[in-house]
Amino acid sequence: MSTQDTPTRRADLRSGPHVPPERAALGCRDVTKTFGAVTACDDVSIGIDDGEWVSIVGPNGAGKTTLLNVLNGFYDPDTGGRIFLDGEDVTADRAYKRARKGLGRTFQGLELFDDEDVLENVMTTQAVRERPNLLSALLFYRGGRRLEAENMRRVEEIIDYLELWEYRHDTVASLPLGIQRRVDLARTLALDPDVLLLDEAMSGLTFDEKYDMVRFLADLNENEGLTLVMIEHDLEVVTDVSERMVVLNQGGVVARGNPEDVTNDPEVRNIYTGVD
Repeated sequence: MSTQDTPTRRADLRSGPHVPPERAALGCRDVTKTFGAVTACDDVSIGIDDGEWVSIVGPNGAGKTTLLNVLNGFYDPDTGGRIFLDGEDVTADRAYKRARKGLGRTFQGLELFDDEDVLENVMTTQAVRERPNLLSALLFYRGGRRLEAENMRRVEEIIDYLELWEYRHDTVASLPLGIQRRVDLARTLALDPDVLLLDEAMSGLTFDEKYDMVRFLADLNENEGLTLVMIEHDLEVVTDVSERMVVLNQGGVVARGNPEDVTNDPEVRNIYTGVD
């Protein structure tokens, strides 16, 4: 039996959260989410440290997207489940409030405005950000003008950073999928998140497009300190970029740890290949 297959090592992969959820950059405690007779998430607890890049993986129907929807406030957890953001219990907060507190989210099914151009799509998130008081905004007083100028500068910086400058006035519907996924990322970055949830941000991309996406995300993680939580089916990408992996199956966590240990675990291999 190899070192990686020892009972101790395998027990470590079944242990609890790496970071206590209550003190994590993003965490959840005892999250269950049911839809009728279907349990999509089953007593899930995770803790993600500040600045980590963590991938959540598992077969189709494992509960990955449901978990992200609970984390960012699209779904409420069943009774007893708690969500924490930077140590604060945000279970009762709606999605837009969590976004204001630093939680960003991209989507597997792109939720872009197809008939609007890139600049307009990226600017849409400004409605979620805090605004000056209503009177100042309506009369466009100094505070409103200053905020608008700051927001526009930030949006232009993000567009340039993601190499979207040549597309800024192109309608989204006219762009290839790889560029659309960059627009989705740009729109989320315009919220200035501290933690970014990525739901299959590389789905459908070519090798070169995946390389570009990984390049941008790695820079955000390493140089900007952005905490990344990624759902991704491409295990080669996952093992190359992730510091830790969390494996879900049938709604529950079956393994967690560094990519090498997780991908060499017999139970994880059995989930993906049916061979133990």
